[in-house]
Amino acid sequence: MIEEIVTVTAAGPEGVRVAAERNSACAQCSSRSNCSQGVLSQWRKDKMVEVAVMNPEGLSVPVGAQVVIGLQEGSLMKASFLLYCIPLLCLILAAIAASTLGWSEPAQVVASLGAMLAGFWAVRRYANSKSVKPDYQPVLLKILET
Repeated sequence: MIEEIVTVTAAGPEGVRVAAERNSACAQCSSRSNCSQGVLSQWRKDKMVEVAVMNPEGLSVPVGAQVVIGLQEGSLMKASFLLYCIPLLCLILAAIAASTLGWSEPAQVVASLGAMLAGFWAVRRYANSKSVKPDYQPVLLKILET
């Protein structure tokens, strides 16, 4: 399980809302000052993100408390795989099919891009149907002692 320490901003019967600071891998990298990605990540104005979190154990959480939330690792890996591989696979298969059918190069490009967009659309529909499942939602794990 992937865990993160966050701050509670609102609590209700169905769950809690938490605010987490956006952290990039650049914060831990020794080359961040020489890397354009590291410099760009420092310019981002919105460094906080607010997320709704399920509270399956019904813990009583005060606003402002530090808590640990978690997300199933397998769910994140599956979602990442689908998001990257399905559109890319659609693009490659459409390019091969259009080339095999003898289409002109501009038509191959248009067909490939269209198939890639269709792949993104299909992944989005699949993700929307799965997003309500508990495996794909962050969960409140514990309240930290302060």
